[in-house]
Amino acid sequence: MNIILIKPEETNGDSAYITGERCAHIRHVLKLGIGGSLKAGILGGKLGNALITDMQTDGIGLRLDCEQEPPTPISVSLVLALPRPKVFRRIFFGLVCAGIKNIHIINSWRVDKSYWESPYLQRTDEYIFDALQQSKDTLPPEVTFHRYFMEFIESGLSEMPEKRYIAHPAGAEIEKFEKPLCLTVGCEGGFIQKELDTFEKHGFQQFSIGKRILTTEYTVPYILGMMR
Repeated sequence: MNIILIKPEETNGDSAYITGERCAHIRHVLKLGIGGSLKAGILGGKLGNALITDMQTDGIGLRLDCEQEPPTPISVSLVLALPRPKVFRRIFFGLVCAGIKNIHIINSWRVDKSYWESPYLQRTDEYIFDALQQSKDTLPPEVTFHRYFMEFIESGLSEMPEKRYIAHPAGAEIEKFEKPLCLTVGCEGGFIQKELDTFEKHGFQQFSIGKRILTTEYTVPYILGMMR
């Protein structure tokens, strides 16, 4: 944790009372007591500092001074075909840390149907909270799951940026990406040709990151690094 993130319902004016893992972090990692100061932020709000005013066995009281704006989001909307659940957790955490605020998880031909039943998909709020604390951010992304590919195509693309890119080894290499943009990445094995054709009809340009073929887990942060 690089900040202690506080939920709005935990606040009362400029005071807050927190419980759980964050308290353990304050006690055992930061090793702070009453009167100690730490970096803090309010979920969905601003960043700043917090002064420890009370320490009980079940929680810690804080006085808040949060007037700083959170980091500027990256101007990328990301579409990701659902990968293996454990990989999804790691990729998703990285997306939130990177400042992606519009995330669409979609189905495709090569997505195993069992992935949609994974309990990992029910824990996105937890991953978001942890990632925001890691990246010193307070603004959670909007996350949408699309169980059906064509449903996403017909309804999920309407508000996407006009600049649209899809990662594929057969595409051309691109030196510079114009933002704001929509980036689409497939799961292991990529999209089938019919899906690629559908994306192309809706304005997506195929691009390649080079001759090396990476797994989805490494492709996503690699591409985001190219777009900074």
